[in-house]
Amino acid sequence: METVLSTHQLSKHYGRLKAVDKLDLTVPKGSVFGILGPNGSGKTTTLGMLLDVIQPTGGSYNWFDKPGSKEQRKKIGAILETPIFYPYLSAVKNLEVVALIKEVGPQRIPEVLKQVGLSERQNDKYRTYSLGMKQRLSIASALLCDPDVMILDEPTNGLDPQGIADIRSLIIDIARQGKTIVLASHLLDEVQKVCTDFAVLNKGSLIYTGKVEDVAKGESKVVVKAEVNLEPVLQKCPLVVDAKPVNNGRFEVSMAEGKTAIDLNRFLFDQKIVASHLETQTKSLEKQFLEILNQA
Repeated sequence: METVLSTHQLSKHYGRLKAVDKLDLTVPKGSVFGILGPNGSGKTTTLGMLLDVIQPTGGSYNWFDKPGSKEQRKKIGAILETPIFYPYLSAVKNLEVVALIKEVGPQRIPEVLKQVGLSERQNDKYRTYSLGMKQRLSIASALLCDPDVMILDEPTNGLDPQGIADIRSLIIDIARQGKTIVLASHLLDEVQKVCTDFAVLNKGSLIYTGKVEDVAKGESKVVVKAEVNLEPVLQKCPLVVDAKPVNNGRFEVSMAEGKTAIDLNRFLFDQKIVASHLETQTKSLEKQFLEILNQA
């Protein structure tokens, strides 16, 4: 698979403080790559180095298999901090200013405003915009140069639920156009809903990287209850790795690899036992994230 971004031992130290330490990342082309971690984990510092805003202490990074350069950065649209727009100018006029700064033509302005859902408000002054609309205009400004890669730092920070949903939908829409997105966030739900791949940083170090779709894979757990004592039955069941009582006569059952609640229900029925409660528990990113942090 083609690689858009790779880092090798990328580091940023401030005296004894290791903001980012020996970071090795690989971002595949076409992915939505989430950099996940608590506040202070090094997410923004990492993005700053990748955009040449922060000078690394050590290590290196490549964009499109080449060392970072001004030419490479022209292929990248980024929102690292809250962009500064003129409050008394409209969205169109603000984007015309951005186009001049970025040395790109203004012809894409109507297209990007439509893409972010601001066409109907394009002539209204920026100061009349909600926080969500301001964030969408920021994304429009990053899209002006038709970049191959988008870098977004905490794109839903401070938004209300509707604003968060709008930005998530927009990110998914941008990704469907074939663009690679690198997204830093401390919101687990955000990463699970929009990202294809993710990495976890903690205190500047990479402690995990993998596919979001793999989060729920592996050992399956089922909560089951019946009108009889299930403990001796479950202990002898070849489908069960472990079973422990939880509450109200229910048992949390760890199933053998490849086995599901359907298999367990069938086994119990063969034993002339009818389950009164049967629920599959899928692992959330939140649970895996906490497990990863505890193991670090």
